[in-house]
Amino acid sequence: MRSRVLPEQDWLVALGRNSRHAFTLVELLVVIAIIGLLVALLLPAIQAAREAARRSQCLNNLRQIGVALHLHHDAKGRFPPGHYCDKAGCGNNGGSESTWVTWLLPFLEQEALWDRIDWQHGFGHSPLYNAEIHANTPPVMLCPSSAAGRPSAFLDAYTRGSYAANNGTGPMRESDIYHAPVQRPAGVFYLNSWLNISRILDGTSNTAFVSELRLVDHSQDFRGVLHYPEGPLYHHNQTPNSLVPDQIRHAHCVNDPWAPCVGTFVAWIPRYMTMTARSYHPGGVNLLMGDGHVRFVSESVSLGVWQAAGTPVAAPNEMEVAF
Repeated sequence: MRSRVLPEQDWLVALGRNSRHAFTLVELLVVIAIIGLLVALLLPAIQAAREAARRSQCLNNLRQIGVALHLHHDAKGRFPPGHYCDKAGCGNNGGSESTWVTWLLPFLEQEALWDRIDWQHGFGHSPLYNAEIHANTPPVMLCPSSAAGRPSAFLDAYTRGSYAANNGTGPMRESDIYHAPVQRPAGVFYLNSWLNISRILDGTSNTAFVSELRLVDHSQDFRGVLHYPEGPLYHHNQTPNSLVPDQIRHAHCVNDPWAPCVGTFVAWIPRYMTMTARSYHPGGVNLLMGDGHVRFVSESVSLGVWQAAGTPVAAPNEMEVAF
């Protein structure tokens, strides 16, 4: 049987039908470059959207804390103290050195934890006493933007959180005297403060209650400890996110580029502590005001306005605080 010989034109057509088309190396590199460019363009937008969601959750956390503070005020006729000292002194007795977070537990849906508190002892001797309270972090006390996620516990015993209450202008020096006067511009939460709304003379809408801390994920750093006075209180000496070092206890200062610190005292008595409000949110911090509303405060806010928000008593001719 003789094979059929195709004319040249027909042979080329048949060859084209049977051949496979492939990308050239140049075409492949162009496609890869385009995909890389699209990823580079989309990734910042995705990260920004995620941060916006995290910041929104952080705002919601502060709103819940605000509700809890007002529930405490409704139930007790006053806000919780920044930190508490028993009349017998701030040793290992009578719930001494508990903080505003401790007193707020029943109003943060943590009644079971509250019921386990040993009020015969203090909070400065974990893990001997009240270890279970120290070991638990209410979910509402953690900002989702924290780079550490759930930060390591201080000395593997004292749990830490992202939010701190307004202690006024530092340094905080109050330690162990039940009726010791505060020799500085005080905030809303300090030693045995127990303020009620009538004491906030320049208005709750103008007075800062709770802001954020930037945590150092190291078990030796004290900042952010929830149930001890040297952890959950911040000051208005510096504007938000300032890189002026915090002043904390020597042995428990772990310096960080975004949360620097220096050691200024060696033991709980006498203290000499100042901590700045800082966050993981670009450009500023979230701030809970006394009337329960939450706002984002730019780190470029003037120091005068920021310090005015930190005091519950209006200075002469003081204007309304406006961020």
